Amino acid sequence: MDATSQRCGRTKKGQTAVSTTHDVANAFLAMQFYPRLQEPDIGENEDSSKFEREFFKSLSNISKKLNITKLDCRGMPYPYNISESLVHLQTQLKLSMYDWKEIRLVNDGKSIFFAKEDRYDTGCTLYYIPIIPLYTILHNRKTAKVSKLLVSVYAYIYQVLGVPYYRNEDCYLNSMYEMLENSYLEDEDADLDDEEGLTEFNDAVILGDYIKELITDPKNLTSFKKLLHGFKPKNDFEKDVLLIATSFYELFSSYPNVRIDRKFFPIRYREITDESDRPVTLDNYVSFCSSIKGRLFDILCQFVNCELQEYSEIDEPTRFIPFDRRKIENNDFDFETKVFDTIDNLIRLWQEHNY
Repeated sequence: MDATSQRCGRTKKGQTAVSTTHDVANAFLAMQFYPRLQEPDIGENEDSSKFEREFFKSLSNISKKLNITKLDCRGMPYPYNISESLVHLQTQLKLSMYDWKEIRLVNDGKSIFFAKEDRYDTGCTLYYIPIIPLYTILHNRKTAKVSKLLVSVYAYIYQVLGVPYYRNEDCYLNSMYEMLENSYLEDEDADLDDEEGLTEFNDAVILGDYIKELITDPKNLTSFKKLLHGFKPKNDFEKDVLLIATSFYELFSSYPNVRIDRKFFPIRYREITDESDRPVTLDNYVSFCSSIKGRLFDILCQFVNCELQEYSEIDEPTRFIPFDRRKIENNDFDFETKVFDTIDNLIRLWQEHNY
């Protein structure tokens, strides 16, 4: 089954609206995003006069841009004037635009401004990277050299990009494999003499632990450059591997120590939502897995799709575009585009070649 074409089939439920009170901290939370370094709440430890000035300047700017009215709160003391202004703005946004929830009040550490949330579209794709094909070519003399290069690729994906590994207990797929295995063993109608089924479960554990030990070894990451520059492809498979490894190494060189989740601002941390309105999280759809072929993977995809389609939203890379058109460094999806495209190519490599 094509891992990269698996669709989560989610329906967009109406997300619970954020409630805003006279408590200014709660009011800020309703329209706030947290930068990667987890900045403090907007307004906290800020110079009140400076904050007030910047806020109303930004409020005036967004009101003109969106042609909405501002609340006259000149008689209100700080911080209630800001709290009430946010409540009024949210009400006006609800009435004037369908995507009002995408408007955010942003604190970049230097100033406060309103911005529109823009998400990178992951296409509801399951980016599940298999490890068993790597194990297979590692134990074949004809593919020994190319397999070492791919071990470095996997080491980069795990150690630097931080892609979840299914043998780690905190990984979503770990719980899915465990659930499927327990279900299989407890099924009275299951044929426990089914060698193929038991083998797939055993391989997922044993081979998964073996590959994990390799790709967590720092030596296999530091050798990446040397292996890449010394590799000479001999066939189409090796040519494809070289292109993929080169693309990953370019990411490693251009964005050292940058994780795949650098622009993820999980919805559950940004908005007050109903407990039943859970979002699809990063590790639900980006992860290492045992294999992308066989009965076990087919069943895994069925279970994942059934579960994820019940969720209301999806956490995706997010950037914020200021309404005042100020420039923000690295406020693009260049990294994300190359990461997801290259992971997609890696998965396709295993789909197209019989390993």
